[in-house]
Amino acid sequence: MSRMVSILVALGALGLFANACGPSQASSQEPATTGQAATEPIAAGNETPAVPPPEGTPPPPPPAAAGDDPDFDGIVGAQDRCPNEPEDRDGFQDEDGCPDMDNDGDGISDVDDLCPVEAEDMDGVQDEDGCPDA
Repeated sequence: MSRMVSILVALGALGLFANACGPSQASSQEPATTGQAATEPIAAGNETPAVPPPEGTPPPPPPAAAGDDPDFDGIVGAQDRCPNEPEDRDGFQDEDGCPDMDNDGDGISDVDDLCPVEAEDMDGVQDEDGCPDA
């Protein structure tokens, strides 16, 4: 009996058991294929379907020619003002090729700034949060 179970498990793992016994009751859809035989591995990069980025996400950098982009940020040649420091791609001055660690210039790093595009007013009230006080 255990040999029969082992065979069924192996066939199920290969997707052959469901095909041999007719359509599965668990799913009414056929699995997506890449046009390759079931025994061939899926090519690198095709493991998961592409998922669109969330709305408002800056587009990915364009592919760069080898040697023109030492920091691999997608901004090449003379357009990259900081060729050895990658652009941070945060939607603020992303075309210059330089990382912007304090977008609003208030002296509070964007990673610690609750309002990274609004400068802190430094009035002695909650000056460490990076947001202007109302």
